[in-house]
Amino acid sequence: MTENPDANPEEPGSPDYDSPWKEAIDAWLPPFMALFFPTVHALIDWDRPYEFLDAELQRITGDSTIGRRYADRLVKVYSREGLEVWLLLHIEIQGQAEAGFPERMFQYWYRIYDRFGGIETISLALLTNDRADGETAEYRRERDGCGVRFRFRVHTLLSWDEADLAQRAADNPFAVVALAQLAAHRRSSDPERKVRKGEIIALLYRYRYGREDAIKLLRFIDWLIRLPRGLELALRQELAELEEQTKMSYVTSWEQLAREEGLEQGRREGWQAGRQEGWQAGQQEGWQAGQQEGEAKALLRLLQAKFGPPTPDLVARVQAAEPDQIEVWLTRTLTANSPREVFDAH
Repeated sequence: MTENPDANPEEPGSPDYDSPWKEAIDAWLPPFMALFFPTVHALIDWDRPYEFLDAELQRITGDSTIGRRYADRLVKVYSREGLEVWLLLHIEIQGQAEAGFPERMFQYWYRIYDRFGGIETISLALLTNDRADGETAEYRRERDGCGVRFRFRVHTLLSWDEADLAQRAADNPFAVVALAQLAAHRRSSDPERKVRKGEIIALLYRYRYGREDAIKLLRFIDWLIRLPRGLELALRQELAELEEQTKMSYVTSWEQLAREEGLEQGRREGWQAGRQEGWQAGQQEGWQAGQQEGEAKALLRLLQAKFGPPTPDLVARVQAAEPDQIEVWLTRTLTANSPREVFDAH
C-alpha cells in the first residue's frame, strides 16, 4: 500500500501545496473569506474592487528573520463604512504550525503598522493540517502585567465535517478547495485516494459549475491529489462516462486547455532557441527549427503530464519527427489511454 505522509512542503520531493493555494485565493477571495472568516467577510464591501499588495508584502517579509512566507497574501479591501482595510492572510499547510507561529504573525502585523501607519490591518491565519484551540490565537510578551499582547483570528481546516463542506460546495468553490486539501493530507492507499479524488470532482458536475471555475478547480485538485498513471487513467475513463451522462465536458476542456498551454509554451521556448541558433544560419531557417523544437517540447510535456515520463526511445522519436507528424500525435494524445495509442494508431 502506498501512503501519502504529511510531508513538510520545504523538504525535497514534498508536494508543493503553497502555489495552488495562492492561485485559489486569487480566483476566489470572497468565497474564501465567507467560508473561513465569515465575520470579517461581513465587514467588507465586496462591491468595491480589492487589490493584492504583493509588493508591500515582499517589502515587509523579504529578510531572513521572518523566513518562509508560505501561501501568504496581503489584500486591500474596503469596509462597508468606506474605510481602507488590509487583510493579512497567512496559511500554514504543513503537518503542524511551526514554533514561533504567533510571534511571526505579530511581526507581520507590526511591520505593516511601522511602515504604513494608521491603516487598519486584520490578521487572519488558516491551519490546514493542525488543530487550534478556539477561534483566536495570541502572541504575548509580558512581565509583571506589562508588555505586548497581540491577538489574531485563526481557523483550522480540520474542524470541518467533510459532509458539511460537500454541501457548501453547492455555492462556494472554496469548499471544493478545502476538500481537496484534506484529501491530500490524509494517509491513505492509492486506490482510496482515487475514489476520493473522483468524489470531489463529481461535485463539480452535481452542482453544475461554470466551465471557467470548473477548470481552475480541476487544476487545483489534480495538483494536490496525485495518483499513479494507471489509476489516473482509470479515473479519467470514469469521468468521461460521467461527462457523457451529464453533457458537461469539464475534463475534456481542461485537457484541451492544458494541451494548448503546453503547446504555446513549447512553441515560445523552441522559437527562442531556434532564433538564437538561426542567427548565423539565417532568420527563416532558425524560426523553422525553433517551431519544430517547440512542437516537440509541447508534445513531450503533454505526454509526461498524462502518462508519466516518456521512454528515451519515444523522446528520440519525437525529436526526429516532422512538424506535421507531431501535430497528429498531439491530437491523438487528448483521447489516448496509453502512449502506444498515440504513436502506433493506424
